[in-house]
Amino acid sequence: MLLLLLLGSLYYIDQPYLSTPYHGEFGIELRFGPEGEILGYFDVGVWDRFQFGVSYGAANLIGAGDPHFYDIPGVQLRIVAIEQGYVMPHVMLGFDNQGYGAYDDGRYDIMSKGLYCQIGRIFSAPSIECVPSLGVNYSLEDEGRFDLFCGIKALFGTGAAFSVDYSPNLNDDLDQNKGYLNVSLQFIFYEELFFEFALRDLLDNSLDGLQFNRMIRMGLSQVF
Repeated sequence: MLLLLLLGSLYYIDQPYLSTPYHGEFGIELRFGPEGEILGYFDVGVWDRFQFGVSYGAANLIGAGDPHFYDIPGVQLRIVAIEQGYVMPHVMLGFDNQGYGAYDDGRYDIMSKGLYCQIGRIFSAPSIECVPSLGVNYSLEDEGRFDLFCGIKALFGTGAAFSVDYSPNLNDDLDQNKGYLNVSLQFIFYEELFFEFALRDLLDNSLDGLQFNRMIRMGLSQVF
């Protein structure tokens, strides 16, 4: 269970991952998205139930034209409200103001989660672990908006993981009302490094020409 929670512990793909922060755990990630977007993340387990992270990046950082650096860094906060028990699910409260794509008129192309509550469970079996979750969020962008999200991640042995996540992206004028569906395959090396390849917006929901785009993410997880 520890390996699955450590690696890729910020997000399934775009949606928040149901991770349990450990005291002294830290992670570094780089995310390479469409139109030259690069995002860097750093997160650390301050206490066993509290995780803090920061992120920063730019759109069009790779390619022609001027890069568009984001106005402010992103902040990620996660608190374990209820730990998983025999009956009770795992419940997390969080805040995340990091969205995806270009930032304009007070919002990202894909808005950040803002405040959210997430529930799920960790299922373990020989050679496989599975972490499904469901959440509700209130984005602070675009004058505020409620939305839903879900995800599932399966770890096969200690070398690979497969993830799927989805958000209906409710009441957004910049999409086609299909929601954002993403899938990814993650490869794990030495139980601390990972490389991930994702296919995003499989439903062609975006209006800005970024339908069915690709993303690469790599990262390192360690414990002090």
